[in-house]
Amino acid sequence: MVALGAVSAVLCFLIAERMLASGALMRSIRRGRLAGNGDPSEGADWAGLRRVGLIRACVAVAPLLGLLGTVIGIVETFESILQGGYVTEMSRGIYKALRTTQYGLAIAACGLLGEQILLRRLEKLTSLRREARLRPGEDE
Repeated sequence: MVALGAVSAVLCFLIAERMLASGALMRSIRRGRLAGNGDPSEGADWAGLRRVGLIRACVAVAPLLGLLGTVIGIVETFESILQGGYVTEMSRGIYKALRTTQYGLAIAACGLLGEQILLRRLEKLTSLRREARLRPGEDE
C-alpha cells in the first residue's frame, strides 16, 4: 500500500505540475507574449510539457503493484488455511488482496484520465502557438 501511495503522489504531482505549466504558457500565448524568438526558457518549458513518459510509467506500474498486493493477500489466505483455517485470518488476506487491486486500478484509471486531459491541452497549446506565430502585424 505504501508503494501505491507513492505512485499516486508522484502521478498527481506530475499531472498537476504539467497542467499548471501548460496553463501559464497558454495564458502567455493568448496575451501575445509568444516567446520562442530567442527566449530559451520557453523552449525548455515546452520540452518539459511534452514529456509524458513518466506519467505513462506510473499508470503502468499502479495496476502491477495492485496485482502484487493481490498475490501477497492470497498467499496470506493460504497460510491461514494451513494454520487451521480461521475465518478472520482468511478474511484479512482476501481483504488485502481485493483492496490493493482496487487501489491499483483506481490510480491507473485516474492517471489515464489525467494523461488524456494533458495531451488534449497540449494539442490546444500547439494550435494556439501556431496561430500566434502566423498572426500578421503583431511584432513587438
